[in-house]
Amino acid sequence: MNQLIFSLLIVTTLCGQEQGSFLQEKQDNKIFTIKLKETHKTVTAKEMYDFLSTKQTYFRQQTPIDIQEIEFGGYVPKPQQKEQKKETSLKLHNFKNTQFTGPITVGDQEFQVIFDTGSANFWIDSAKCKNEGCKQHTQYKPSLRSKHLGYALNVQFGTGDLNGEINSDVVKLGEIEVEDQNIAEIIEENGSVFQNSGFDGIVGLAYPSMAAYNFNPLFDNIIQEKKLKSNQFSFYMSNQVNSYESQITFGGYDVTKLDGPVHYHPVIDKYYWMIKAENILVNGKDEGFCPKGCKLVADTGTSLITGPFEDLMKLLDLTNINDDCSNLNQLPKLTFKIDGVEYDLESKDYIMELKDDGTEIPLNNDVSASAFLQGTSRQCIGAFMPLDIPDPQGPAWILGDIFLTKYLSIYDRDTNMVGFGKAKH
Repeated sequence: MNQLIFSLLIVTTLCGQEQGSFLQEKQDNKIFTIKLKETHKTVTAKEMYDFLSTKQTYFRQQTPIDIQEIEFGGYVPKPQQKEQKKETSLKLHNFKNTQFTGPITVGDQEFQVIFDTGSANFWIDSAKCKNEGCKQHTQYKPSLRSKHLGYALNVQFGTGDLNGEINSDVVKLGEIEVEDQNIAEIIEENGSVFQNSGFDGIVGLAYPSMAAYNFNPLFDNIIQEKKLKSNQFSFYMSNQVNSYESQITFGGYDVTKLDGPVHYHPVIDKYYWMIKAENILVNGKDEGFCPKGCKLVADTGTSLITGPFEDLMKLLDLTNINDDCSNLNQLPKLTFKIDGVEYDLESKDYIMELKDDGTEIPLNNDVSASAFLQGTSRQCIGAFMPLDIPDPQGPAWILGDIFLTKYLSIYDRDTNMVGFGKAKH
């Protein structure tokens, strides 16, 4: 991966108990709604992507490791005593259009997590972690229904590393309950990704081939236990600041959030939610980005649109965005052509306002757009980041939240397809 760092305000939501963390609204086909409130922290986009996408290394063993033999920075996890085993929609709050999190219950505790289609492991801060970054978040304590497994897991990324151990506990998403869900407890944390963020963990929703030890990701356990009418989930990301409209839906999608038809595209590599584009056009013109087609990854854990370094640099030259955004109305339309369907992004969809404090806010809302047109904003930038994904999955482009806000996205494991439909805002 290239080492260029692009700062991005990653904003997360916290669920306030005083407002009722599980205000469930029952609909047809087992759909329940959970409302959230917001807070925000700053993390660099590159740091965040490095953590979410870096290959996670672990000790491959046929039987659980003797956890006493594994040391993490001087801390030795102690084995637990054996304890007696005793269609859902989560409302996501959008703060400044940059990151979406929702609630999940592990054991007896509620956590705020990123639901990430670009990774497959389930990470959560553990009470065993003594680092400052862990202490700033809700820390997991095993419930009476937990099981000690003791598998070690490590992630090394550009600005730090995490060490953890995989154990299991009961997990709840609304009224969906999964027994013995494996979770990676973070027991040592070096780096700023978690310390400077407002979320407590990450729930990976990619394919099981990406998961450690061949354990099932959460959604695969939901599939296995036949909890849903349809084995699909979907994301609707509101573009309205401080709205409570964003949501992830398990078991289907909300047709009231669509402003047009849904088109489905086959997954070409059951690792990421990866599909193939015929071309990427700039103002309808073929600029040579996809001579043999382009791999695209639909990734809800990445805020920006990323592309291979050389291609992304070329795209920035072609868009030629003025720092003061004075050429907003002259900026080109970008088009991702997938299976004959053209998905357009206008300039207001891919431009971000750079404020004096370094935060970046997408321009796809009326308040920001008016400010630019009236010349009251100081600076603007494109919501792009160069990123070289290695073989065999790469080279590839990532369609992050900038794209997934304009288009409601559906992830279908029954047919192994990704669907997009223009979102209603």
